[in-house]
Amino acid sequence: MSAPARREVFSRDEIAESWSWLGEAIAAAIHSEISHLSVSEWAEQKRIIPEGLSSLPGPYRWEVTPYLREIADCLSATSPVQEIAVMKGAQVGFTVGVLENWIGYVIDAEPGPMMFVSGDKEMAEASVELRIDRMIQSAGLQDKIFSQAEKTANKKSGDTKKKKEFPGGFLLPVGPNSAAKLRTFSVRYEALDEVDSYPASSEGEGDPIGLLKRRTDSFEAIRKILYGSTPLISQTSKIEPLYKAGDQRQYHVPCKHCGHLQSLRWAQLRWEKDELGALIYPSVRYECEACGGSWRNEDKAFFLREDRRGGKAKWIPSSKPARPSMRSYHISSLYSPIGMRSWESIVEEWIEIGDNIEKRKQFINTVLGETWTERGEAPRIERVMLRREDYAVELRAPGKITQPDMPAGALLLTLGCDIQKDRIECEIVAWGVNKESWSLGYFVIPGETANSEDHCWDELKEIILSPHGEKMISLSLIDSGYNSPVVYQFCDRFDGGVFPVKGESRAARFRRQYMLKDVPGYACKRIDLYTDDLKLEIYSSVVKGLPENPEAPIPHGYCHFPSEYGEKYFRQLTAEERVKETTRTGQSRLVWHKPEGRRNEALDCRVYNLGALYVLATLACESEDGAVDWSMFWGALQGNR
Repeated sequence: MSAPARREVFSRDEIAESWSWLGEAIAAAIHSEISHLSVSEWAEQKRIIPEGLSSLPGPYRWEVTPYLREIADCLSATSPVQEIAVMKGAQVGFTVGVLENWIGYVIDAEPGPMMFVSGDKEMAEASVELRIDRMIQSAGLQDKIFSQAEKTANKKSGDTKKKKEFPGGFLLPVGPNSAAKLRTFSVRYEALDEVDSYPASSEGEGDPIGLLKRRTDSFEAIRKILYGSTPLISQTSKIEPLYKAGDQRQYHVPCKHCGHLQSLRWAQLRWEKDELGALIYPSVRYECEACGGSWRNEDKAFFLREDRRGGKAKWIPSSKPARPSMRSYHISSLYSPIGMRSWESIVEEWIEIGDNIEKRKQFINTVLGETWTERGEAPRIERVMLRREDYAVELRAPGKITQPDMPAGALLLTLGCDIQKDRIECEIVAWGVNKESWSLGYFVIPGETANSEDHCWDELKEIILSPHGEKMISLSLIDSGYNSPVVYQFCDRFDGGVFPVKGESRAARFRRQYMLKDVPGYACKRIDLYTDDLKLEIYSSVVKGLPENPEAPIPHGYCHFPSEYGEKYFRQLTAEERVKETTRTGQSRLVWHKPEGRRNEALDCRVYNLGALYVLATLACESEDGAVDWSMFWGALQGNR
């Protein structure tokens, strides 16, 4: 039999089919090679840090933050780890080194459906628009982001802040409070950022982290979930239980003197101050827990590296994980590399904080990367009553008013009023530098508060408009929780300086302690106070005593009370307790609780007074980040005396 004739000519369709097959084979081979990369290898090959995004721009180098390499590689396709919890301080490079590198790796090397969840929807979308987009461009991945489906109408690009589509997957930024989205999409990857800012329940449907984890069930064998957060309050933290469910790894570094491996701890940092209390910068050093040798901040170039004498710096687990496929890590700002946060700046911040509870809490969270444990029990009444002093307060009786002794340090007056059915209770407080306070008078005005024409409202008006020790009240806050319309009518009688107030039983959002809201049908605006934080601040202040050395400064927030105040006042001031409560969804939260039979009018009045101080300070000296510049505020008041 003769051999078949050899074909020299192929049809156009046959050629196209041949090249299509070849292209797919080449693409599969390339993808197979890329898939064997780890996240850290991908970052070294592809990642360029743009100018302005970091203090260390240029090709990504793990030598800067070597402690992040292992965390990032747990997110590689070849790693058996499926869940990674990272409890961290600020300025440790986590966002760039782990979160962004992983997202780039997924888009380029191991595509799949992915969710990115931040504190809220707007924050997640802003992160995609401001950071992820720049990462995509600098890594040369922009050609991979486009719509993966043809649309004949209403065509979309697949490249928006709401969604990034790429071959084999997508990136969807969402907020933790959108239950509908949390239960709609099945995803292989979840990047859950700042989980301690997530709500206890997502629109009443349960813990958002639990809802999110269920979205990965379709990819159970190959899923990856990253939990990352700066921790907040211990009793309600989400990242701390996740950290404890893992193997609780600490990064151990070698002493440059003896080689002993140890994790960096705040207790081992040492420093000195001069005679004025200012930090002596050259004195800042870290003391080895084994040999006592000192390290300087610049020694981070030695001990953070993974291949030096005395032992390789490495992560060491301290517990058995709840699940074999879960790891957890803790890293504080003490590890922040040279060029970012220094030990000197950390110590300086600590010295400036002093006994300011609010700032100390922030330091523990953001610098040490640890949770803050709320002490919710009420102060002992005997301890608070020790603050009583011999000074005259304002007394009011029919036809007779006595003026208070105005303290030398008083800079302004506020008034807080609690409205009950048959009376108005109010307190005048004088404020000085660093929130030092004096109670100048506490009044109980009987009357039918539901009646706007009752004499009790006229007496309250007289208190608001009268001088007290030759000073006028700068701001009055009137409780509007009871008989709201009557309170709104009363506040409308003033041109300014008198506002209805409503308490919000939750912690402050952003940096403010209040929100200003319109009241439909009335000219006045209502001030909504975040009373949780204000009560904590009051309880931390009322127990402070005077220093033994009379030359020492008065403690921040010290409270003066007159000897005329009896036990009844102090029992009301300390009436509430902060207790742990379990919601219907099984979540824990801290709430303020007033035991049955106790009255708390004095505490409410003091909360409104402290809230009034925050309102005045914020209006006068609010910084760009929403915080109060207290030094400027007190300085301005002293200059206007």
